Amino acid sequence: MSAVPATALDFHDPAADRSIGAMLGAPVAAALIGAPTSLTLGFTDPSARLPLLVRTALSELTATARIPVPPQDPAEQAWVQVLRSTARTGTPPGRAPDLEHTPADDPLGASWRALTRTPRPADDPAGGSFACAHLVDAVWSAYTAAGDAAAMYTGALAGALWGASAVPLHALRRMSETLDPHALTTAALTAVRGAHPTAWPEHPVLVQEPRRLPPFAVPHPLDPQVLLGNLDHLRHHPGSVDAAVSLCRTHPQDAPHLPASDWVRVWMHDRPTANANLHFTLDEAAAAVAALRAEGKRVLLHCWAGASRTPAVATRYAVAALGAAPLPTLAAMIRTVGGHLDNPALSQAVAQLSGVHLPDPARRLFPDGVPPRRPELPEPHITG
Repeated sequence: MSAVPATALDFHDPAADRSIGAMLGAPVAAALIGAPTSLTLGFTDPSARLPLLVRTALSELTATARIPVPPQDPAEQAWVQVLRSTARTGTPPGRAPDLEHTPADDPLGASWRALTRTPRPADDPAGGSFACAHLVDAVWSAYTAAGDAAAMYTGALAGALWGASAVPLHALRRMSETLDPHALTTAALTAVRGAHPTAWPEHPVLVQEPRRLPPFAVPHPLDPQVLLGNLDHLRHHPGSVDAAVSLCRTHPQDAPHLPASDWVRVWMHDRPTANANLHFTLDEAAAAVAALRAEGKRVLLHCWAGASRTPAVATRYAVAALGAAPLPTLAAMIRTVGGHLDNPALSQAVAQLSGVHLPDPARRLFPDGVPPRRPELPEPHITG
């Protein structure tokens, strides 16, 4: 069988989520444990060992299971193969003998042991428990066992397992004070598929007609200091808010005015089955809005169109932070933005976070018929 071209990775593919998670994982782990800033800044050094190993593991990821240029050291080669296999398949290898019996303080072996021996939490969204919280638990397990470096190596492996969508956003904000998350996203995807200067993430997304939308934003019905809008509002009205929670692909050119830690970029898709950690990601995005509001900031909550992901997270924010009832609020948010239910999985997940079963969102939320979407909204297959 011929190899799959390296350019075949679509950003909706869970392997893209996992690849970015692998690149973000180490500096996010450093932020989680409160490691010295020098360790995070060192991640941008092209010769630094850990980011070099991550890039090696991700190189031509979709083309072959083998490492194109493996490290000479057997333990490093084994670690790179674990990360590569995990990012490709979503499952760590069953064995890694060269990592099992390393010294207790060796970060390569300690990270493997933390990844594979740390218990995974139950996945119970209504109870506030998410399987992907294993990422954080594994990082702390490695830190307890072997210190800062082990925690960072574990963050890379656990990020490759659970993806960027499993990264705690409070840690991502802290990391953003010293490292640009978009630069790391770009480094991950260019390692996987090569450089594509005219495509995202190197290039801004959806900037040509007919995929440009008129700027749109309306106040959240329960908190007017939160605007519910679209990407083009962020681009064209920079002075309207102090912070943003972005639920779609973005580029630094979209919001050069925002402080890095006040621009929370969330890995979330508006496509059924494309979100590996949907409940967690929705809950984290809503918590990010609440955290920014607690800091006194006026917040833009947006996706590309402001019609599907945005009302879902706006509802979760209202429920978790403001005490609103889930289903009436969800219907109200969709009406407020002139949104739609093209991806019912979002509404279902928001309801499940509150312990509500919602098999048919359209019928339950809008018994008299789904209201019309905003006239400028595109057909369902176009999404950011």
